[in-house]
Formats: sequence, structure tokens, C-alpha cells
Amino acid sequence: GVLAYRLRNFPQSLAAYEMALAIQPDSIDTRYNFALALKAAGYPVDAVNELEKITAENPGEVRAELALGNLYAQQLRDPAQAREHYLKVLQLDPRNPQATDIHYWLLQNPS
Repeated sequence: GVLAYRLRNFPQSLAAYEMALAIQPDSIDTRYNFALALKAAGYPVDAVNELEKITAENPGEVRAELALGNLYAQQLRDPAQAREHYLKVLQLDPRNPQATDIHYWLLQNPS
């Protein structure tokens, strides 16, 4: 899945991640990478669904929260949902490398 993703062969990447999740459905890394591949392949709603599964089972998963914030802000144009996830990132990891960008986005997109 990872190699196919890097080669931008998204159909093969998605198929590989689906197979891996069928074998090991609790793998956070596989589900996260599957979500990234879904996003890259043009399926942002499906990517959100996969990331929401991660955050439901692992509330402290900062990568998934950040990816959700980015999806809602950029692809889905839902600033209210983006704000919720960005605030969660800052709560979980105030020193996140993206914290400055998140603060800037929050200032530009007041609730």
C-alpha cells in the first residue's frame, strides 16, 4: 500500500490497504494510511469516515485529528468541523509542528 501510494498508483494502494485492514482491522497506522490514500485518490468523505474510526477508538490520535481538520478546511469547506478538529490538535499537542498554522487558520476563520 505504501509503495503504491508513493508511486501514485491509488487503485493499487487502496486495494492493498483494504486487504491489510481485512487481516488486521485494529491497525491504526494502516487505517491512517488508507485514509491518506483515499484523500489522494479523491475520496475525501471516505477518508473522513476512516479517520473518524481512528479518533473514536483512539481519542488521543493527533495525526488523525490534524488530517480531519485539513480535510474539513480544504476539501470539504466545512470550517465548523475543521475548527473542532484543529482545536483538538492544539489541546492534545500544543507544540505540534502545525500549531502556528492552525492558530493562524483559527484567527482567519472565527466561529
